[in-house]
Amino acid sequence: MKKVALIAGIAAICASWQASAEFVPILVDPDGAGGGAGATEITSLNWFAGNALTLGALGITGQSVSNLSGVRTLTSTYQAALNTFTLNSSGSSSSVQPVPGTEWTVVATFTELAAGVGGSAAAFAPQSGTVSIYYGAKNANDITGTGYNDGLEILRGTIVGGSGVFNDSTRTFCPTFPASCPTNLDNFGNNDAPGVQTHVGNGQSTLKIDIGASGGDFINHSFFLTDVTQLVFALTQQEDANDTGQLVAPFNQANPSDQVNGFVPRYSPGTGGPGTFMNGGDCASSGGTFTQTCDFHFQTLNTTSFQAIPEPASLALTGLGLWLVGGAVRRRRGS
Repeated sequence: MKKVALIAGIAAICASWQASAEFVPILVDPDGAGGGAGATEITSLNWFAGNALTLGALGITGQSVSNLSGVRTLTSTYQAALNTFTLNSSGSSSSVQPVPGTEWTVVATFTELAAGVGGSAAAFAPQSGTVSIYYGAKNANDITGTGYNDGLEILRGTIVGGSGVFNDSTRTFCPTFPASCPTNLDNFGNNDAPGVQTHVGNGQSTLKIDIGASGGDFINHSFFLTDVTQLVFALTQQEDANDTGQLVAPFNQANPSDQVNGFVPRYSPGTGGPGTFMNGGDCASSGGTFTQTCDFHFQTLNTTSFQAIPEPASLALTGLGLWLVGGAVRRRRGS
């Protein structure tokens, strides 16, 4: 009952934050050159579909299988490349692409408390971590997973809280509804992950971000011409950004990367015999103890929206959204 209440409470909080936010335009310079691309007014950074990986979600070598039913501390990591700078105003929308030959990328790594992983519904509570945005030559590759954190870091913020839920449809409905049964992990164009299948599921994730909570946090004002830290209310715990969105498997708008922020995905044993793998499946165990470590690999589609919350007791700025499902986006293979 406690787990059900936790999941329901987290979902209600996510819906409340989304309903109460309103967009606030800010100025950015896409190449930080003070000329060139010039100042661009935006309400969001719209990212291409990317990759997220929760390490040891389905089991960790040497730990008891019974740990899955309790609350555990896990680490998740995420990366994506920018699609467009977007301005939504008075019912209309306009967008500007990054300067040709350049790109903005985002990476995040954070710890979170997890309950119910390995079942039909799981709940998460992010605790701490870091989000960074980079600018550089266009080289991010969603197949290899490289080129996302090798440019000039232009923003760094501290993750100070949040919430999340994930529903595993395969565990709930398969085989009653065949569409919920395992399928290829890579359903985007060519299957670049042969032998890897995945459970089908989706969920939400919200990350509270404070730019300035840690000594290394900063904003490069050659790129962010609006000082977003000035929009913070005087709270006991101040948040400058709030990442909200969905988690999804399989991959339909991007490729599952060979690595995510340097971490190589580790999957559960597959049902097709040696050399096959399952994303989200039961991890191998013996005598009630896991004999391998098994991650969960998600597709993500992000929108970083800068939003002011009208309530003084709420967040001041919302953004860096993990909105992981959406319309089709073009295939990225790097350049």
